[in-house]
Amino acid sequence: MSSDQSRFDPPNRHWYEDLPESRTAFGPDIDSPTLGDEINAVNETYLEMSRVGNVIRGGLLMTGTVGLLFFIWMMMVLIRAGIGPNAALIFPIISWSVIAIGTTFSVSCIVLDCSIPRDMPVRFDRSDSKVYVYDYPVRLMPFPPRRAQMKTFSWHDVEAEITKQSGYNGKAYVTRYALVLVICKPGTNEVIDRLTLKGNDVTLRGLQAMWNYIRRYMIEGVVNLPPAQPRVRGISLRRSVFTYMPYFDPSVEGTHFRDRMGVIDWLLALLMMWFFWIWLPMGLCHYIAMKCAPEPQWPAEMDAR
Repeated sequence: MSSDQSRFDPPNRHWYEDLPESRTAFGPDIDSPTLGDEINAVNETYLEMSRVGNVIRGGLLMTGTVGLLFFIWMMMVLIRAGIGPNAALIFPIISWSVIAIGTTFSVSCIVLDCSIPRDMPVRFDRSDSKVYVYDYPVRLMPFPPRRAQMKTFSWHDVEAEITKQSGYNGKAYVTRYALVLVICKPGTNEVIDRLTLKGNDVTLRGLQAMWNYIRRYMIEGVVNLPPAQPRVRGISLRRSVFTYMPYFDPSVEGTHFRDRMGVIDWLLALLMMWFFWIWLPMGLCHYIAMKCAPEPQWPAEMDAR
């Protein structure tokens, strides 16, 4: 839906375009070759979309581990030099303060990466026209303690928009798009909440296809949906290692990924493959973090349906 400004109030500061209203008619082209990667389950009762790709899992664990080792080394250097934290000199005071703050930050990164649930899915329930969101507040500050929470919205109050963020990452100018669900007050465009359904996408087509897929499911059910195989939900070392460079994956999953890649995907892969020395340790940290992370649990009455 092309427009010069958002129809929602207040507008998103990264707004790019509004998507068609949730209950309006839509065209037949809603297929996307990567849509199955975002689906946990689909049946006559509900469609569950994954948000596992919204969290760059392993990055905080790697950063925290490197930082913690550095500050431990720094502490050992000071101890060997006979510089204790109580020395009445400005250098030891500053040094030990930096160590204390840095160690706390590093440990917080490690704990956060290992405590975020493995997924924060969104369930679109046709039977009661509700949208259930499994949410978890992500922030570096360890206090107050975080707990997973479930949000419930009426489907009739849910709309969608696409956001765009661009910037220079030190190597190239990068643009990323995201599909954001917008929850409005009933009968208005006044926003009461927003949540990112899928972020960090390099193209618009997959996000537009996802929203159309959801709309068609909520209106018509599974009868007219294009076939989409739900994603593999298990945790394996191989899958984690190739999380950030799936085009190198020698398995059948890697073959399927390469078959779906377009020209833009291949160009991006050629650019990013040179950073394998970052992606490989991040993949290993991804495996550790996912193994430690709790599995999301819906209320028993929801899963019984």
